[in-house]
Amino acid sequence: MCAALGIAPSAFPQDHCPPGFSLWPGAVEAVARIARVVPVVTLSNVSHWDEQETDVAALLAPHLRAHHPSWQLGFAKPDPRAVETVARLHGRDPAEVLHVCDSLDCDVRGALAAGAHALWITSRPPSSEALRLLANYPGRVTVVPDLTRAVEHIEQTVLPSTQVIRSSTP
Repeated sequence: MCAALGIAPSAFPQDHCPPGFSLWPGAVEAVARIARVVPVVTLSNVSHWDEQETDVAALLAPHLRAHHPSWQLGFAKPDPRAVETVARLHGRDPAEVLHVCDSLDCDVRGALAAGAHALWITSRPPSSEALRLLANYPGRVTVVPDLTRAVEHIEQTVLPSTQVIRSSTP
């Protein structure tokens, strides 16, 4: 691979060993509750190798309509084409998508660039940089402190025509 890229093997002194995938506590119950309101699909940046270790779709079954790992889509978050592709696969315009996520850089930026809405789960107050970004997209991002509040927000505000795409990180 290094030869094909024209990069010295010494530039990669160790194997990439990402931590194993695990769902947030309460994620299965949260997805089950959301699925009673709107269809839920996942968009995940897991690799083919990660998925051999953990079957994300099986962990969240039977509550998912579909699971879309980036290695199958050909696009990874924050590339807006990832959200656009998932929306199109489900017959939706990205503006009808609510991307439930936990990363400003990987998830929120990609969802906004695709024209989707974002429900950002973060226990930290948004930085001034994040607030400036969110100000450029009025009404398109909701910030909640935890998964429970995210589910409550969806149950109270999401219209049945919305497609929820959930990042599979949480």
